[in-house]
Amino acid sequence: MQRKLKILVSAYACSPYRGSEPGMGWNFVHEISKYHEVHVITEEFKWQKDIERKLEEDPMLRDNIKFYYIYKKRNKPLRKVWPPSYYWYYRQWQWKAYQLALALNEKENFDIVHQLNMVGFREPGYLWMMDKPFVWGPVGGMGITPWRMLPSMGPYGCIYYLFRNVINLWQMYFKIRPGKAATCPKSALIAATGENREYIRKLWKREAHIISEVGLVAGRSFDGISEKNGYLNICWSGQFTPGKSLNLLLDSLSLTGVKNNIHLHILGDGRRKRAWQRRAAKLGLSEFVTWHGWVEREKAIEIMSSSHIFVITSLYDLTSTVLLEALSSGLPVIAPDHCGFSDVITENCGIKVPLKSKSQFITELAKAIELLYSDEEKRKALSEGAFIRAKEYSWDKKGITLNKIYQSLLA
Repeated sequence: MQRKLKILVSAYACSPYRGSEPGMGWNFVHEISKYHEVHVITEEFKWQKDIERKLEEDPMLRDNIKFYYIYKKRNKPLRKVWPPSYYWYYRQWQWKAYQLALALNEKENFDIVHQLNMVGFREPGYLWMMDKPFVWGPVGGMGITPWRMLPSMGPYGCIYYLFRNVINLWQMYFKIRPGKAATCPKSALIAATGENREYIRKLWKREAHIISEVGLVAGRSFDGISEKNGYLNICWSGQFTPGKSLNLLLDSLSLTGVKNNIHLHILGDGRRKRAWQRRAAKLGLSEFVTWHGWVEREKAIEIMSSSHIFVITSLYDLTSTVLLEALSSGLPVIAPDHCGFSDVITENCGIKVPLKSKSQFITELAKAIELLYSDEEKRKALSEGAFIRAKEYSWDKKGITLNKIYQSLLA
């Protein structure tokens, strides 16, 4: 029987009622607490009310999880003018978390300290400076948007992601503290994707485990495969920004020989809405597209479940939660062979399209859609495989993997 450890976790974002980073923080902490005593340092202003509410609803959680709150200063006017100023205050918060961690360690004598989130590599916090076995991750944000695909994002998107690539590369190679954290003695690194693991190998000469930053709560049932009945319903979801690149899907649908037998359901909204609606109209797709906007999660799942396939066109991402939602709905997924999609999607649950050029990607995406329209046997096999694949990304399995990392670090 393994020894129950005392784990200190820095989870800046942590909420049982939110998605994205705060949901990721909560779910990891909750899974760790099934094996060990967990002490969590998190941000006060945004998350304390959510956490205290959850602890009131489920008092048993207090047995293995203790929370400590630190307030982060904010300057909203400055952030509007200079968004990167966020990191000035975030770094100050991480330093305060380190000071609190030192004080807590005097009392608790932790076995392991874990820098959990935010996921980005730019800010590793300071827990690695403690004389304790150190875990950092999942670490993400180290990829770049494929240079050859930048023109497909339009003038603004091209310029924005061009500069983002340049800044990202500079920070990856020249920021000092991430490298120090990654190479400190008695440590273990966790990469959010295979792409990030390769960068960790290249930059810091370290091996990393892979645990994606998103997961699903175990127990969801498979409602069965939706019958096509002559029409192929395609679902797409995301913010209407250049990086999500819905325009690539619209262009590919116009190339298919079966566009009159396809209906596209679009979940989301944003500043590119009018441009993309105009694009759909120009391509003669308006009558085959429903723009649902942002809807409640239950409604989104309903729309997904009544669809036949899910398409992702994002050119910069980690591992989107919506990808796992689609797989758990039994939808085969067509996505770029890029980002976290490369890790999750296999030949048993979807189709990965290489990113060689804009025209090549649009053409191959159209062929993949036509294939799943015409080959019902393949679509249904991928549908069953999608649900099986989703179960491999449950939070409880992530907890098992993380516990093994802890044990191996102390071995």
